[in-house]
Amino acid sequence: MRKSQMPYLVGVAKCDITPPVGIRLCGFAARTEPSTGVYDPLQAVATVIDDGRAAMVIIAADLLGFYDRCEPVREALSQALSLPEANIVLAGSHTHCGPHIREFDRPRLGPPDPAYLALLTERVVEAARVAWETRSEARLQVGVGQCDFAVSRRRLGSDGLVQWGPDKNGACDHEVPVLTASNASGELFAILYNYACHPTSRAGLLVGGDYVGLAHDRIAAHFPDAVAGFLQGCGADQKPLPVDPDATSFVPREVEEVRWLGNDLGDAVASVIRSGEMQQISGPLTIQSRTIQLETVAPDVEEAKRVLAGGDKRLRSWAERLIDAAEHGIELDRHAPFEIQTVTFGRSLAMITLAGEITVEHGLRLKRELGSMFENVLVVGYANHLAGYVPVERQIPEGGYCVDWANRFHGRPGRWVDETEQQIHTAIHEMLEHLKN
Repeated sequence: MRKSQMPYLVGVAKCDITPPVGIRLCGFAARTEPSTGVYDPLQAVATVIDDGRAAMVIIAADLLGFYDRCEPVREALSQALSLPEANIVLAGSHTHCGPHIREFDRPRLGPPDPAYLALLTERVVEAARVAWETRSEARLQVGVGQCDFAVSRRRLGSDGLVQWGPDKNGACDHEVPVLTASNASGELFAILYNYACHPTSRAGLLVGGDYVGLAHDRIAAHFPDAVAGFLQGCGADQKPLPVDPDATSFVPREVEEVRWLGNDLGDAVASVIRSGEMQQISGPLTIQSRTIQLETVAPDVEEAKRVLAGGDKRLRSWAERLIDAAEHGIELDRHAPFEIQTVTFGRSLAMITLAGEITVEHGLRLKRELGSMFENVLVVGYANHLAGYVPVERQIPEGGYCVDWANRFHGRPGRWVDETEQQIHTAIHEMLEHLKN
């Protein structure tokens, strides 16, 4: 551990990852047309943190997620920085107006653009290299603000099953954790901020970062000498409130209406930083990674036949695959890897990264259960190679998109087993067991 009053070395760098116009966008299953323009450039921010014994790099990128690009990007970063891949966090904002980069979308969108994939990796690695080479003594601080535009999109019907629509009584997490780095002169130069909400206030064919990208702009207006990166929280079942607060459905916002959201979030970050209540982070940096195997329920062939008869073309290949496997006695793989990282700074801060689209109650549970061990808890969803949606056990009987439909769309034989939530949280507690004493 460094003996200085500023015990960490921190470096930060930003790069432009805006794709060329014409690239296809991912995030909405029904959209297959090429993009037609850009309403907001996309960025990736590399933040290096080093305590003299351990070091890590966090890549906060305006992408749907890294998915199957995780492995090659991590490998390139590991080679460039001589860091273990487990010490690298790849975090996507989950904008739905970003470039198609995953093989999973090839049947609908064609192959990912190899030139853009190479450019993305090159620019992310170069930003990380600059952050590494320019790291300097810094004071890390953390604080928590509030922003209230996230709302549950799982509205329960009278039959107890979930419907698609805003539910103001549903669970949500309006906290805005903010992590900052300042130099010896007290000048702020790096900001990481976190919020749990789907960046899906816009659809269409224009490239952009949704409310996240516009929050970057607002923060830059407040702190022009600092670089800010966004870490998506457990926002899988959260969505920005409609412009009409009494609306019972979600309607895409115009760009200026999205800017209102970005301004709200950016102002929340600025308010935290200027509050005078930021807490200094101290203690040794520890980084762990563990990959567990999530399991789905057994394939339901009768359900597959009903889906096939229903005519949803997006799920046709899933249904046909299940039926074909049953007819030919083929056993489908019911497991998927799921990575968890724990990053701790003594007792000051625990950062938990989860490789999936994680519903909000996971994050609330982690903050509640780890709050006695750590002064601050920051939970990052959409990290590394995403396994898809992961609901909590309570949500399973309600059904809906993030329980059933999404796993089918991702080609899983069925939904996750009931024990999945507890499996994940047990693993996290086991990883942190050594810190309890």
